[in-house]
Amino acid sequence: MQAIAAEGDVVVSGATEPEWYYVIVLAGQSNAMAYGEGLPLPDSYDAPHPRIKQLARRNTVTPGGEVCVFNDIIPADHCLHDVQDMSTINHPRADLSKGQYGCVGQGLHIAKKLLPYIPNNAGILLVPCCRGGSAFTQGTEGTFSESTGASQDSARWGVGKPLYQDLLFRTKAALQKNPKNVLLAICWMQGEFDMTNASYAQQPAAFLAMVQQFRADLAGLAAQCHGGSPASVPWICGDTTYAWKQEHGTQYEVVYGAYKGKESQQIYFVPFMTDGSGVNTPTNNPSEDPDIVGSGYYGSASRTNKNWVSSNRPTHFSSWARRGIIPDRMATAILNAAGRTSAFISGKAPEIKPSPGGDTPSGPSADTSVRTISLLPTAGDAAAQGWSIKNGGIQLSDGVFKITKQSNKAWSLTRPVDDAVSLLTRGGRLSCKFRLSGALTNNQFGLGIYLYTDVALPDVVAMTGTGNPFLMSFFTQTTDGKLNLMHHKKAGNTKLGEFGNYSNDWQTLELVFTAGSATVTPKLNGVAGPAFQVIKDSLTVGLNALTLTDITKNATYGVEIESLVLEINAPASS
Repeated sequence: MQAIAAEGDVVVSGATEPEWYYVIVLAGQSNAMAYGEGLPLPDSYDAPHPRIKQLARRNTVTPGGEVCVFNDIIPADHCLHDVQDMSTINHPRADLSKGQYGCVGQGLHIAKKLLPYIPNNAGILLVPCCRGGSAFTQGTEGTFSESTGASQDSARWGVGKPLYQDLLFRTKAALQKNPKNVLLAICWMQGEFDMTNASYAQQPAAFLAMVQQFRADLAGLAAQCHGGSPASVPWICGDTTYAWKQEHGTQYEVVYGAYKGKESQQIYFVPFMTDGSGVNTPTNNPSEDPDIVGSGYYGSASRTNKNWVSSNRPTHFSSWARRGIIPDRMATAILNAAGRTSAFISGKAPEIKPSPGGDTPSGPSADTSVRTISLLPTAGDAAAQGWSIKNGGIQLSDGVFKITKQSNKAWSLTRPVDDAVSLLTRGGRLSCKFRLSGALTNNQFGLGIYLYTDVALPDVVAMTGTGNPFLMSFFTQTTDGKLNLMHHKKAGNTKLGEFGNYSNDWQTLELVFTAGSATVTPKLNGVAGPAFQVIKDSLTVGLNALTLTDITKNATYGVEIESLVLEINAPASS
C-alpha cells in the first residue's frame, strides 16, 4: 500500500479554525492509542495542527494545562484523551515544559495525512475511545456515565458494555456539535487480549454484532454519515505486531483473519506486520527504537520498568511506527474506502440531505429510528449481543438459548436499555418465544421479564402507583395445571392470562405498548387478552435493563429461549 504523505508533516502556517469537521473515531486496545514509548516531539514530528481537534475526556487539555469538560472540542496532540489515560507515563528524558508528556499515538498523524485531501474550510475531529488491554472475551466491564464516559477500569468490548456506550455516546456527541459534521470512518485496532483467552474464537462474531448494533444505533444520524448511512461508514481494522503473531499464530489467524474479506460490509483490514521491504514494523523493543543522542532523540531504549508501558516490549508499535507506517496505511485505507466522493474530489463540503420524513439537522439530531434489542440465535452467543448472565449459565445449542440455574440462587439475564421511557412515549412491542422444562409442579415459577426506569415520566404518560415506572414486571407460573402470565406488583399480583395447559412445548408471548400511555395489550400463543395498565412500584428488578429471571432461589422450571425482540417505535413525525 503506497504512503500518501511523508513522515513528519509540519503545521501549515495561516490555518484557520474549521467551519465543520470530518469525524474519525479511534477505538480498540493499546495498539490503537498512545503506547509508543519514544520521546514525544511536539515541536516537530508530533506538532499539533489548528484544523485537527479531539473530543475531551480528561479535566485539562494537557497535564496542568487549560481546563476542559467531557466532550468539549479541544486541540489534538500526540497523547489523545482515550479511556485509559497515558498522559502521566512520561519518558525519563522528557521536558514537560515543552509538552513532551505521556506517550505517542497515531491519531494525530492519521488526521495530518488526510488534511491535504479535505476542503480547506473543514477540519478533522478525532473521537478517542481506546482502552489498553480491552477484549470481547475477558476483562472488567467497568461503568459508564454520560458526564464522564467509560471508567478507566472498563476493559470489555461488546454490545451494551460501558466501552460500547462510550463509543456510541461520544460519536453522537461529535456529530451533534455541528449539523455539517460528517462521520468519515472508525479506526479500529483490537484483538490481542482475546488471543490470550481460551474463548478467542468468539471475538469475530462479537465484533460483527457490535458493528451492526453501532450502525443501528446511529440510524437517527444517518444524514451525517459518509454515504448517507451508518452502514456506509468504513471500519478500518488495523493489524498487530509481529510478536503477537509469533506467540499466538493459530489465534491470530482466527481473530485478525476474520477482519479480512469483509469489504462488502465496509470492513477493511490494514496489514502492519512488515513494511514494504518485508522488515518487521518497529515496536517498543529497545533495539527497534534506539536513542539518537546526537539529534536529541531518546527512544524506548531509555525507558525502564518504572516508566515503560509493558514489560513485553515487542507487543506494542513504536513511536516511529505511529508517525509513519501506521497512519500512512490507515489514512490510505480511509481514502480508498470513503475518499472518492464528490466532496473529496471537488474540495467542497458534502451536502447533508434531510433524512426521510425529517428536516435538515439544525442542532442535536433527534433519534428517528426504531430501537431494537434482541436475543437471537442467528446473532451469536448472548454475550456478543450485549447480554450478561448472573447466578446461572446460558448456552447456545441447536438454535436455542438454554439457561441453567445455580443452586439456591435466582438467575438473571440482563441487557441495558438506555431509553426505556421511550417505550411508553413512543410505544413498542416485546415478543418472546420460550419453553419451560421439568414436570408440572403447582405454583412453581418459570420465566420472568422485568424492566423499570428511574427517569421521570413526561406529562403525556399518566401512570398510577408509587415508586418507579415499571414497564415490565411479569412472570409465568403454574396453578391448577395451567401456565399463567402474572403481573408482579408489590400490593398483590394479578393474573393477566393463560397460555393453556402446562407442557414443555414452545410458548409465544407478545406485549404491545400503546404510545403516550401506560396501556399494554398482551397476546399469549396468538390470542389477544384484555389491555391493562403498567404502574409505578417499589420492586427492585430491572433498573434500566431488560431482565429475564426465574424469580426465586427455590426450584423453578428450566427455561429455553428461541427468540426475544424488544422494539421501541420511532417517534411520531410532527
